[in-house]
Amino acid sequence: MDIEEEYDAQLFWDRYGDLVKKDLPVILRTQIKQSTLSTWRSKKKFPRADMAVKIAKALNTSVEYLVTGEGQEHEVYTPWAMAVAQTVDKLNDTGKKIVFDVAKGLETQYPLENVSSTQVAN
Repeated sequence: MDIEEEYDAQLFWDRYGDLVKKDLPVILRTQIKQSTLSTWRSKKKFPRADMAVKIAKALNTSVEYLVTGEGQEHEVYTPWAMAVAQTVDKLNDTGKKIVFDVAKGLETQYPLENVSSTQVAN
């Protein structure tokens, strides 16, 4: 039995679409061509394992989640949030507190409107 008989590739791409609305962030992080992603999606094909790993890493999720819908035990953060977190993590405790306080203040001024926290910024 090949993987496409056991798992539905369309569900892989549906889960992908739940995590990112545009391909550009994935293309930039993986160097996978837009045409390649489009072909896989339109033909309802799974990417090769190494490409699935790159896609999962770009989306801060696991291949298991993309293929099966299971194993998503952590909240998925957008690449923007991950980049901010990595930068903030390099600050001392005082700097981290300042960034946190500023972010909390901005949250009330610039709330997301009808956008899931797992969507990737445009």
